[in-house]
Amino acid sequence: MNSDQIVYISIDKLVFDPDNPRLPQTLRRKKDTHEYEKEVMEWMLRNENVAELMGSIGEQGYFAAEPILVAKNEKDQYEVIEGNRRLTAVKLLNDPTLATKKRKLIEEIILEIDSDKIPEKIPSIVFPSRDKVLSYIGYKHITGVEAWDSLAKAKYLKQLLHTLPKDEFYRQCKTLAKIIGSKANYVRLLLVGVEAYYFVEEKNFFDIKDLNEESFEFGVFYTALQRSNIANYVGINFDSQTPTEHIDKDALKDLVEWIFEKNSENATRLGESRNLSKLNKILDNKFPKALAAFKDEKRPLDEAVRLTDHPLEIFQNSLNDSMSALEIARNYLHQVESPTEAQADSLKEIHQLARTLFQAVNSKIMDADLD
Repeated sequence: MNSDQIVYISIDKLVFDPDNPRLPQTLRRKKDTHEYEKEVMEWMLRNENVAELMGSIGEQGYFAAEPILVAKNEKDQYEVIEGNRRLTAVKLLNDPTLATKKRKLIEEIILEIDSDKIPEKIPSIVFPSRDKVLSYIGYKHITGVEAWDSLAKAKYLKQLLHTLPKDEFYRQCKTLAKIIGSKANYVRLLLVGVEAYYFVEEKNFFDIKDLNEESFEFGVFYTALQRSNIANYVGINFDSQTPTEHIDKDALKDLVEWIFEKNSENATRLGESRNLSKLNKILDNKFPKALAAFKDEKRPLDEAVRLTDHPLEIFQNSLNDSMSALEIARNYLHQVESPTEAQADSLKEIHQLARTLFQAVNSKIMDADLD
């Protein structure tokens, strides 16, 4: 991109990219141009430090060496494919009343800046189509210094995929990897992950409280799908030409609920993302009892995963945990001023259960000695 390619375009001819992969899907669905522009600017103010950029432009002027990248649409407008944050800043500098968020902060910025520095035209590079801009954007925002979050990367790759000639899926992933300077397996994982994500979005995030595009931790989600047993459980086949063709939406709902749905204590069934290895283990077809315990009986993940071990290991680990818990109770007993009858009943049941286990184990030991 050379300086002789740069043209200055009036801001009234510049519009926000309707397919910006960084914006929430619900926002991008807006049909009304004015409503869309207003909500984009609100989102940018909340998430993109636009106020700081406004102050910088107002003090130093617009840096001409950072042109926005645009493509003309059918309405004779220029869609800003790269530079929507800068467009927001300049539009608000020219008309602060467009802001419905952070109005006081913006008014303070306007008072402090040099009005002569506010541009009415922005340096731009015009591309013949949106597709022509995508490869440059990908390198910059996927592997470059201004990397997007993983969901934006995945959505961008999905858009870029549609610009490629038809070919085997993995070969297309290799082509995309070369374009963005990444690896084919990573590209494939993001593409499969975003396809599964679109199923979740289509189902309104399974009506999970407070779960939406902005709160959805896509990094945890696609990392989960990378685990073989989890992928098999939800019906994803990474080796297929169409990996999500046979996705099981009920199983996908299970997975999303386990990862994201919170109980009254603000905890999920999965817990921390490092527990994905445990979830992957109980989803192994060899351990149906483990899955049933976790899914149907609602047992904690740590308890369900024990059912994937050899019975002797499960028995020993359970004894160890019981001993540890009882030792903690013993150590705190001196601080308990008024024990209850219910606690005494619990201890009686523990005593009786321990006695029964002791007799059964002792009997097995004696039988073994006789053999």
